[in-house]
Amino acid sequence: ADPRQVERLVAECGLEGAKSVVTPGVKVGFTELENDVELAPHLNTAFRGSAARGNYLSADRVDAQFACKEVCRWMSKPTAQAWKSLKRVCRFFNSAPRLVYMFEQQSVSSTDVYVDADCAGCPKTRKSTSGGCVMLGGHCVKHWSSTRTSIALSSGEAEFAGVLRGAWPGLGYHALLKNIGVAIPLRVWTDSIVAIGICNRQGQG
Repeated sequence: ADPRQVERLVAECGLEGAKSVVTPGVKVGFTELENDVELAPHLNTAFRGSAARGNYLSADRVDAQFACKEVCRWMSKPTAQAWKSLKRVCRFFNSAPRLVYMFEQQSVSSTDVYVDADCAGCPKTRKSTSGGCVMLGGHCVKHWSSTRTSIALSSGEAEFAGVLRGAWPGLGYHALLKNIGVAIPLRVWTDSIVAIGICNRQGQG
């Protein structure tokens, strides 16, 4: 991410010289969300602009992508809790303005996709978040964190949806490598026994 964009984000929220934090987000409880209030009107424009800038930065920052995604969920109706979450993201970027990826020469035997999901991770909407990354050897070439539009009825459903979400970019990179003459297998990794069982089903059942 561009350090100049980080500086602008921190300046927009007025957090120059603010206390550093080691994590970009915190878990917000149901009680805090129930007692949440709308953000002051004069801060709405600043919130939306800063949240959009954080979303832009998170495309290259795997360590802050989830936190920035959570902040952007409040852009239509900012709240005081959302403002606190945004300021925490800014403090994290202020303490770690750069993340360096090292792509050293290597030999690759497969395209690996690692996925995970939480069931009803949002205490207010009960929606799940699926996340993952595409790895070529030791190189992370793509990562994501996204909120499901529908509410999962079980943890197995949420995990299986996460596997499907991870299979799409995996198949894309698999086809891309095949087009340039690199034929290697694709593997999707999950820690959910239920999702593995559903994926192993055969036939019309």
